[in-house]
Amino acid sequence: MASPFLLATMAEAGQIIIYRDSPRDSHHRYPVHERRRRPARKRVTVEFIAQGSEWANVYVDGRRIFSPRNANRRKQFTFREGAYEIKITGTDYFDVWAEGYLDIGRDDTNIVVINFSDRGVRIAGDPYAWIPVAAQRR
Repeated sequence: MASPFLLATMAEAGQIIIYRDSPRDSHHRYPVHERRRRPARKRVTVEFIAQGSEWANVYVDGRRIFSPRNANRRKQFTFREGAYEIKITGTDYFDVWAEGYLDIGRDDTNIVVINFSDRGVRIAGDPYAWIPVAAQRR
């Protein structure tokens, strides 16, 4: 004897399930489940370039991702579209050089270049991607 309660198959994490009860589906005994995939999120290359000779640290969403020292003064990362909290400091975490948000993937820009030093930040690629919070060094 079949149970009136059927368990639907589990959807994958990237799928959206839509339940439709339309007149055209009324001849079915059970609801029709349509599955659509979400569009792939755009990826943007972000390059950090440290100007000058001072040591620094770059934090993204509170995690240190880049520490320019003597020889390695530039590094590329691939980010998904979205907004990220960026904090650029000297060797001491409390010596904040620049702090703000990086909002990428809003347009057709494939690469964003962030030049930074103890004097501030300059952006190339998408000039509206950088939203500063505090830009003055104390």
